[in-house]
Amino acid sequence: MSHKLLFFSALALVATLGAGCVGFSGSSAPAGPMGVFRSTDKGDSWAQSNVFPTTKGVKSLAGVKVYRIFTDPSDPNALYLATRGQGLYYSYDKGDSWQMAAAMQGRYIYALAVDPTDKCTVLVSDGANIFKTTDCSRTWKTVYTEQRGQRIVALGFDYGKHTTVYTALFGGQILQSLNTGDSWRVIKTFKYNLQWLATDPLTPGRIYVAGADSGFTRSDDGGQTWISLSRGLQSFNDSLYFYRLVLHPSKKDTLYWISKYGILYSEDAGNIWTDVKLLSPPGSVNIYSFAVNPSNPKEMYYVGTVLGEGANSRSTFYKTTDGGNNWVTKKLPTNTIPVSMVIHPTETDTLFMGFTVPDSK
Repeated sequence: MSHKLLFFSALALVATLGAGCVGFSGSSAPAGPMGVFRSTDKGDSWAQSNVFPTTKGVKSLAGVKVYRIFTDPSDPNALYLATRGQGLYYSYDKGDSWQMAAAMQGRYIYALAVDPTDKCTVLVSDGANIFKTTDCSRTWKTVYTEQRGQRIVALGFDYGKHTTVYTALFGGQILQSLNTGDSWRVIKTFKYNLQWLATDPLTPGRIYVAGADSGFTRSDDGGQTWISLSRGLQSFNDSLYFYRLVLHPSKKDTLYWISKYGILYSEDAGNIWTDVKLLSPPGSVNIYSFAVNPSNPKEMYYVGTVLGEGANSRSTFYKTTDGGNNWVTKKLPTNTIPVSMVIHPTETDTLFMGFTVPDSK
């Protein structure tokens, strides 16, 4: 199977298997809890963060398959939990408890973006539609429907003009809205499939776009012109087989490219890249969870997953405090698949990690 197909079977259908340093199979090792786990000691220990109060009593999100955890740029305690066919959940108390966005129930949530000036204005996509709320998820309206069968894979607000929003379609198109999502226009069409879009909170008008396995591009002027960043990655084997892009939240022009090769970082907005020295050799693991301390770029975390047939995979949690010169490993709290990790922006001892299991289909 190609790296591209492997990624999409792992994350779009979701993929990957494995857990804390322990392999498992579907028959001999039942899947443990999923949902969200939280650590308040930089990953040394973890506890479930799955409390879901309802009118029928307190339930748990331990059975929820996580696609990605999103954060709110203006509220450090707000989290959004995008799931694979089980809707959208949100927390305003650092994951102590969760609420469900009723209008999103049963949907696969591929993309989400929060207005950086108004935490109650949120855009969400289920792949085919973009929905908008302006009252903190109480009510929603559909503001865009994709008629060409192309999946909507990402959303991002411009941090200089909060009414400007961008979305990426898997087929290669970038759309822009100038009125917080109420109407859209195509501003760029790439010749390769897209997987990721990120707007830079420290540089208004800057957009990063990553392809599934073929390109990385930046715009510094709101999508009018584009600069290819792929050439700098090509000296690292398999680095175009992309998994994640993380922008450092406080260090301008610093970003991390997570790929089949491993972890690369750039301090000049993606022109020149340096590899982070990992315990796992280049290409030996798949990295679906990565985070960096907002106040200390030398403190990084990642999870390396080794894929196997069926449910025979394993994952290991790695932590460094000196930029990768030394690493420690920790066991994860469940044998399900770690697919998303974020750090609390002000309480940097606190990490959140989302887990899933493979689809049965």
